[in-house]
Amino acid sequence: MTFSIDTENMLTRQAAETRSTLVSNTSYTLELTLKEHAAEYKGRCRVAFDYHRGGTDHLKLDFITRQIHSVTLNGRATEEYLKGDFAIYLNEDHLTEGRNTLEITYTSLFDNTGSGFHKFHDPEDNEEYMHTDFEPYDAHCLFPCFDQPDIKASYQLTVNGPSKWTYIHNTLPEHTQTNDDEVTIAFKRTPLFSTYLFALVVGPYTRWEERYKQIPLGIYCRKSLAKYMDQDNIFAITREAMATLVDYFDYPYPYDKYDQVFVPEFNFGAMENVGCVTFSEHYIFRNKKLYSEHLNRANTITHEMVHMWFGDLVTMKWWNDLWLNESFADYLSYFAMSKGKLFSDALEHMYARKEWAYQQDQYATTHPIAASARDTIEAFSNFDGISYSKGASVLRQLQYYIGDEAFRASIGHYFKRFAEQNTTLDDFLSIMSENSGIDIVAWSHQWLETTGVNTLLSRIKNGRLMIEQQGSANNNLIRQHAIEFTGYRQSNGALVENETKKIIINGKTAEAPLKLDTAFVILNTHDHDYVKVFYSNDAIAIARRSLHTIEDPFARRLVWGSLWQMVRDNALAPTEFIRMGIELGLKEKDLSILNSHIIAKIKAIVSVYLTDDNRAIWMPRLNTMARERLAETENSEEQQIIWFGLLLETALLSDELDYLHALVTGAESIASLVIDQEKRWNIIARLMAYGHAEAETLFSNEKELDKSDLGLKKAFMVQASRPDSAEKETCWQAFTEPSSRSTDFLRYGMNGFHWRTQKDILAPYVDRYFEAVEKVYTERDVHYTEAFGQLLFPHWDQTRKMLHTIEAFLDEKDKKGDEPPALLRKKLIEQADDLKRILPILEKQQTEVRLKE
Repeated sequence: MTFSIDTENMLTRQAAETRSTLVSNTSYTLELTLKEHAAEYKGRCRVAFDYHRGGTDHLKLDFITRQIHSVTLNGRATEEYLKGDFAIYLNEDHLTEGRNTLEITYTSLFDNTGSGFHKFHDPEDNEEYMHTDFEPYDAHCLFPCFDQPDIKASYQLTVNGPSKWTYIHNTLPEHTQTNDDEVTIAFKRTPLFSTYLFALVVGPYTRWEERYKQIPLGIYCRKSLAKYMDQDNIFAITREAMATLVDYFDYPYPYDKYDQVFVPEFNFGAMENVGCVTFSEHYIFRNKKLYSEHLNRANTITHEMVHMWFGDLVTMKWWNDLWLNESFADYLSYFAMSKGKLFSDALEHMYARKEWAYQQDQYATTHPIAASARDTIEAFSNFDGISYSKGASVLRQLQYYIGDEAFRASIGHYFKRFAEQNTTLDDFLSIMSENSGIDIVAWSHQWLETTGVNTLLSRIKNGRLMIEQQGSANNNLIRQHAIEFTGYRQSNGALVENETKKIIINGKTAEAPLKLDTAFVILNTHDHDYVKVFYSNDAIAIARRSLHTIEDPFARRLVWGSLWQMVRDNALAPTEFIRMGIELGLKEKDLSILNSHIIAKIKAIVSVYLTDDNRAIWMPRLNTMARERLAETENSEEQQIIWFGLLLETALLSDELDYLHALVTGAESIASLVIDQEKRWNIIARLMAYGHAEAETLFSNEKELDKSDLGLKKAFMVQASRPDSAEKETCWQAFTEPSSRSTDFLRYGMNGFHWRTQKDILAPYVDRYFEAVEKVYTERDVHYTEAFGQLLFPHWDQTRKMLHTIEAFLDEKDKKGDEPPALLRKKLIEQADDLKRILPILEKQQTEVRLKE
C-alpha cells in the first residue's frame, strides 16, 4: 500500500471527509472480557459497513491496542492489513463494493489518563472501577472503529466479567447469564449515534433508582462515596429538567433510560454519553457547599441532559461546529433552570460564567464560535470559553433578537428534521431563518463567524442616554446589539428603578431619551447581550455610594461584573476595586454576588494584579477583615465559608498562620463553621508552603487520618508544596518522567508545586519548564499536557523577562521551522497575552508609588 501511517493519534478533517464518502450504514458488535485486578482486557469487535470505492487505495480504522490476535474480513481470516500505533489499514482491493464485515480479536491495556477505558483502584476498600470517556477522539482506545462524528452507527455490546460488578451502558440489558462468580450481560442494540458517545462503566457501584414517567432513571457512585450522595436532590433536578426540556423542545426524550454515573478521576465536569452520562466525583459533595456550587452542579446535570437532543440525537458533522453541541447545551441549561422552581435565578449565574468567554475572546488565540478544526487536536483546543460561554451568550442574544416563540419553534423543527443525522452551520441558519422570517445569515456573519467582544460606554447628557460602542480588539468590528437599559433616580441616598427600555445599537453611537431625574444607568439589563459595559468616573462614584441600595440583585451583579472587566482592562485600579469590595461587600445581601463577584475577585487581584509591595499591604488588611467577619456569631454557614476562603487565601504573617494552625488542631473554633477534611488539607498545604514550624507534624498525622484516594492526592499536593529543593526535584521528576500514577493524581501535585513565596527555590524551574514542555506535549495525552502546560507554568514570575522568554521560545521554533505542538503554541500565546495584560497594571502601580514619593 502506498500511503504513510499516522505518526500522531489524531484524525484530520480532510481524512474524515474522505472516509465519510467511502463508508456508510455502519454497525458494531462488541464483546469484552474483564477480569479482577488485571492490567488488560480482551475484546472481539465485528464492524459491518457498506463500502463505496472512491479512488483511495486503503481504508483506515482507528484503533489503539496492545495486541491483535486475529482478523477476519468477510468471513475469511487474513493477515492482509497493516497495523500502526493508532490505526489499522485495509487494502481497498480486499474490500467488497457494498457490504463488508471485519472482525478483530485483541487484548488491550486499561488507561490511567481519565480518558479511553480508564481503570481506578479505590485504596479505601480495594475495589476497582472502570469507565470510558471518548470525546473527541478516543473511542478507538476501546474498539476498532471509524472514530468520527458523522459516521453514526448502532452498537451491540456483550460484557463478560465478575458478577460482583455493575455494568452500565447506553442501553438496558437484554439478557443476563450468571455462572458462579462470572456474569455475561448482552445489552440491547443501541440507536444510531456517534462513536464518541459510546459508554461503558464497570465496578461495584451503589445504585439508586427512580422513574420519570416511563423513563428509568439511575444514579450511581462507588461504594466508598455512597454515604455522601444526596440522590434525592439530584433526582429532583433531573425530573424538573426532563419535564422542562421535553416541553420546550416539543420532542420526547429520545432514549430508553437515563443513567447518571459519578466516576473517579474524570477529566471534565461531565460527558453526555447517550443514556449514560458520566460525571466527575467533584459533584459528590463531601462537605457543606455554597448555594452557587449547588446551582453549578444542577447546571451541569441539566447541560448534559440538553445534549441528549443537541449533540446526541442531532450531532455536528465535524468538530468545527462543536458549538452546535456546546453553545446550545450551555445556554439552554441555564434557560431551562430559570423556568423551574429549584434554581429560578440561574440566568444571573450564567452572567458570572461569561467571564470565561470574555477572557478567552481577548486572547490572540480566540476563534469564531463557528470555528475551524483541521484535526481532532485542534478540536480538543476548541473546548473553551468560546464554544461554551460565548456561544451561549450569543444564542441568548439571538433569542432576544427574534423572540422566544420563533427561537423555540426553530429548535423543535431542527430535531424533527435532523433526528439521528449530522448537521452544519448552514442547517441551523436555514431552520432559524424559516421560523423567524428574519435573515439570520447576516446575524451569523456578525456573531458566529467573527471574533472579539465589543465595549459599551454611556453618559447622561441633557436628559438623554448617550452610548458609544467600541470595536472589538484586533478587528475593530462594530456589531448590532439588542439590549435593555435601566435608569435609576436617587431618592434618600438610594438608587430607585426609574425606567427600563429596549434599544437597538446599530453603529458606533446610539442614544435614547431618559426621564429627567435619571441619575444612573445600567446597560444590558438582564444580560441579553454579549458585550462589556464600562462606567465613567462619575458613575463609579455613584455606584460606590449607593450600589448596595439597588433592589434587583441581577443589576448589582452586572455592575460588579463590569468593574471587574475594567480592572482586567487597566481601566480601574485593582486597589480601587478592593476598597469598593470592602465597603460594599459588607452591605451585600446576596451571598452569590458577595462570593463570585466581590470576594473571589479580591482574591484574584491579590494573587495576580498587585505588586509585591501592595500585596504586603493589602493581604493583612483583608485577613483582619475576614477574621472580624468570621467572629460574628449570627453569620450563616454559607457566610462563614465565604469569609474563611478569604482568611485562608490572605494568611501571610506568622500570627495569621498560627491562627490557621489553631483552627486545624481545634485549639480555636469558629461559630457555624466546620473545619472539614477539605479545609484541613488546604490549611496544611498553606502552612507547609509557608514553612510553619508545626506543618510537618500536621502533615504526618493527616496522612494517617485520611486514607481515601482524595486524601492520597491531597497529601501529594502538600508534599509538592514543601519549601525544599530536594522535594521539588522529586516532584518534578514525577511530572516529567513516565509514571504509573494517574493523570488525576499527578494533577494534584502540580497544583501544589508553585508558591509565590518560594521564588528562590522555584527559580530553576522557569528554564526547566521550557526545556521539558515540548517533550511532554509531544509524548503525553492531551489531558496530561493541558495540566502540565497550565499548572506548572511559573505564573508567579510576572516580569518582562518572562514575557521575552515565551516569545523567544516561539520565535526560535518559527525560525527553525520546528513547529511546536499546536496545543502548546496556543497555551504559550495565552500565557504571553496574560502577561501583556498584567504587566501594565503592575507598572501603573509602581508609577503611582514613585509619584507619591
